[in-house]
Amino acid sequence: MDKIDWKLIKQLRSNGRKTFKELGEAIGFTSLGAKKRVEKLLKKDIINISALVNTDALDLRLALILLEIENAETLRNIIDRYNKCPRVINFFTTMGGYNLIALVMAEDQTTLESESMEKCGLRSGEGIRRSEVYLIGRVHHYPFLPLKTDIIEAEGDITPCGVQCKDCQSFQDKKCVGCPTLSYYRGPIEL
Repeated sequence: MDKIDWKLIKQLRSNGRKTFKELGEAIGFTSLGAKKRVEKLLKKDIINISALVNTDALDLRLALILLEIENAETLRNIIDRYNKCPRVINFFTTMGGYNLIALVMAEDQTTLESESMEKCGLRSGEGIRRSEVYLIGRVHHYPFLPLKTDIIEAEGDITPCGVQCKDCQSFQDKKCVGCPTLSYYRGPIEL
């Protein structure tokens, strides 16, 4: 990585739709030179060009779930179980009292409550010593987040984490819209 690469990243960060000609002009290269630089950054897995979703515009609810996991194997199992969960935006391993933090989303407040308390919730797994949930009120600076829309296929009856929403009391009581991967999902996310 050199100064030119950082300039390219800055340009793409301000507008990921800039043409190679525009990028080249910004860094003093031809469009072909800018294209080669971008391809190199992509190939090295330094950047990724993708669509981010404005969670404010979609009125999605966000929360941080802090978990103290008893051991490394359990931590890996939890991360693997929720790898394809469309509600888990990202996991972060940390050092301190809590060793795993999840950034999660839901379509409404009652679904978020269900997500934190029911069988599909991160807090319900074995090997979790303690947990806390922090609801996020407002996102400052940058409300665009990478939602897992690429893994959502509304066809089956079992969620990626292995839970059947039909058996959940919150879903039965219409306090949860269910998982977006299910054919009987009741939420606003159109697939």
